[in-house]
This record gives sequence, structure tokens and C-alpha cells, in this order.
Amino acid sequence: VFNKKTGQKLSATISIINVESGEVAAGITSDGTNGAFTVTLPAGVTYAMHVTAKGYLFYSANFNIKHADKGITLEPLQVPLSPIEIGEQITLRNIFFETAQYELLPTSKVELKTLLDILEKNPQIKVEIAGHTDNVGKSEANQTLSEQRAQSVYNWLIENGIDESRLSYQGYGDSKPIATNDTEQGRSQNRRTTMTIIGE
Repeated sequence: VFNKKTGQKLSATISIINVESGEVAAGITSDGTNGAFTVTLPAGVTYAMHVTAKGYLFYSANFNIKHADKGITLEPLQVPLSPIEIGEQITLRNIFFETAQYELLPTSKVELKTLLDILEKNPQIKVEIAGHTDNVGKSEANQTLSEQRAQSVYNWLIENGIDESRLSYQGYGDSKPIATNDTEQGRSQNRRTTMTIIGE
């Protein structure tokens, strides 16, 4: 775990949560000297991982090991934490929708609550919620879907107490890919929801 801008290693809180039950499977702290942590988890579950530290946006990761029938070892994970500053962005990797739909699935609640918490603890920041798609299908449909998905998160935050003056939402369709659209793995990375700090 490290500061995205300076590279400084950080002591941070790592929470690993079962996205279906909402139960915390592990809670650990990274080493303040080298930023390292190690965790062992039961297979057969999909996990959300949230890494948090005071003064930083949280880091979100998703581990779907639901169908792992034997032990697997993941490659070492680099966890950059973004300082809470205008222009900084995070990808919300545990916001889930059915294919071609924009209603939030119940498994999104874990991530939404973490997002709500950081907005409550940092009442000075204003953010944009953005939706992105892969390039499958027509661009016009992707644009509409991305807007609807971003608005679903926006509406949830307002319903849970965040003032709408602090929030905006935008759909970008397939216009801002972060990976290739030629593989399913790349397309899955491009289907994402992001949050960007746009004001303080």
C-alpha cells in the first residue's frame, strides 16, 4: 500500500468482505514501513477488498474465487491510495448491475456503504459519479446505459443523506476505455463506475 503521488509506503486498514452476506471476512493493517500485508481466505466466495487510510480515497478490488476448487495464489497486488485532492479518481470495482441493466444489485451495498462513509467523513469534497461501458453493442445504447448506471449510484447517495449539491453524474459510454476491448478480461475492466473529486 503506498501513496499514489509520492510512493511513500502506508499503514492502512484492509477490510475484506463477503459481497453476498456483507460479513467482514478479514480485517488487517498494512505495515507502515513497507506497506505490506498478507491474507489467506476461504475459496467459494466473491470478496470485496477496501483499503482505507486517513486523508486518502479508498482503494477497491474484487476477488471472485467462487469457483476455485483448489488453493490459488494471487500475484502481489500494488495498492496505490490517492490523496483527497481535486482531480483524483477511484474505480468502484464492487458496483454491480445485470447485463444491459442499470438497477443496482444487492451485492453493491458493501461498496456503496464505503463510498457513503468517505463522503460523510470528508464533507468538503464534491464528486462526479461516472459510468463507463465496453464497446459491445451500439455506442448510443452504451452512452445511455452508462448515464443510467451513474445516476443509480447518484440517487442512492442522495437517498442515504448526501446533499445533491455535492454530487453530479455523467455517462461516458465506451469513449474512455482503460483496457483492450478485444478480450473479455479487458472488456470487464472497461465496464466500470468511477468517482472523481471535482471540488473542495
